[in-house]
Amino acid sequence: MTVAEHIDPATGLASGRTPHDGPLRVDGLLPLGLDGVLVLTGPRPGGPARPYGSAGPSSLSGVRLGGGTARWHRAAAEKLDGHPLVQARGSALWSRPAGPSPDGPCAASVALPVQDRAAGEWHTVATYPGLDLAEHLVIGPDGGVRDWRPFALDGAPLMQAVALTERFVVVFDLPVTYRRAAAMVGAASPYRWQRDRPARIGLLPRHGGGEPQWFPIAPCFVSHAVNAYDDGGSVVVDAVRHDRAFDASTRDRDGATGSPRVHRWTLDIAGGTARERELTGPLDLASADPRRTGLRHQLIFGRDPGGRALIGHDLAAESTQVRELGPGWRAGRPVFVPRGVAEGDGWIVALATNAALGMSELLVLDAMNLAGRPQAVVHLPVIPPAAQHTTWVPASTGHARHR
Repeated sequence: MTVAEHIDPATGLASGRTPHDGPLRVDGLLPLGLDGVLVLTGPRPGGPARPYGSAGPSSLSGVRLGGGTARWHRAAAEKLDGHPLVQARGSALWSRPAGPSPDGPCAASVALPVQDRAAGEWHTVATYPGLDLAEHLVIGPDGGVRDWRPFALDGAPLMQAVALTERFVVVFDLPVTYRRAAAMVGAASPYRWQRDRPARIGLLPRHGGGEPQWFPIAPCFVSHAVNAYDDGGSVVVDAVRHDRAFDASTRDRDGATGSPRVHRWTLDIAGGTARERELTGPLDLASADPRRTGLRHQLIFGRDPGGRALIGHDLAAESTQVRELGPGWRAGRPVFVPRGVAEGDGWIVALATNAALGMSELLVLDAMNLAGRPQAVVHLPVIPPAAQHTTWVPASTGHARHR
């Protein structure tokens, strides 16, 4: 079947015109204020293999919500020119002015970018096998890298996440590093747990240059940064912590081990020390209301590690809300979509699949009432490919356009 390209006038996303172009079946009512695209980003089917966590071609698909209707969308990554709103690794098309790293241009690993909403820019960090440095990249609203600053970092650690405060970019130097031998034998991931490597969190000044201030922490691996904020002479960092990851001594060589939970590190700038405590029970793919990025937050949303439930934590009230999915159903990453102005005033949008039944649904839930009746359930025509990252692109941004 020939697939005709179609451009959504509201978002600029290209879609593949298929027999599923008509409005999808919806149980309940889609809120009229829910206007945008839930974009799923993953490896391009049939594309060239690339190291785990490295930049490279991606396939995009998603669900367009707007006007109380839902439609299934597809797009090719090149149509979006690597824009950070939809590119899993925000600077996948980034090419260092000094040339590629010794192990090739695709060996760079780029953390999932975090947005400074006030400035309209994105921040991330790239590490390079074979180079004793990393680079802080600033990505503009058009998706282009507008600034880059190197800082010393050896061993090419796998940095999946960064966080942002008003003063600092928070970076994680953890005991998962690039191993050239694993790459040469064609391992699915060239990254391995390095038992003798210390773990630390760094505060990289956003303005004025300089090297990060490092704070030693207990060995672990961070898969997602929830949020971070300045608190007087300290910086507070919340992130999803795993006991270890990519450990060749375990069966789970290519992922994290131990039950992931959100931990809080309080970094004392004057003393150079870090205090750590556990914030939640088992929780992964966790995030905060994006409007609180760099500010003190109260709410954390995520899912249980098996994807069998969606979970919301209120840190101030010390309360938890849980939405259990039915037997055989598994949720992907819950994405918060703002509605009003208060923290938590919005929707949780999450893809749920049941492989045994061959079914997939998009759940639209009130973020402050996860266990309540869904506001809408969108029935998808296909089970989407496994997504490495899931992102909400508001139609009002006008960012994800062709150039």
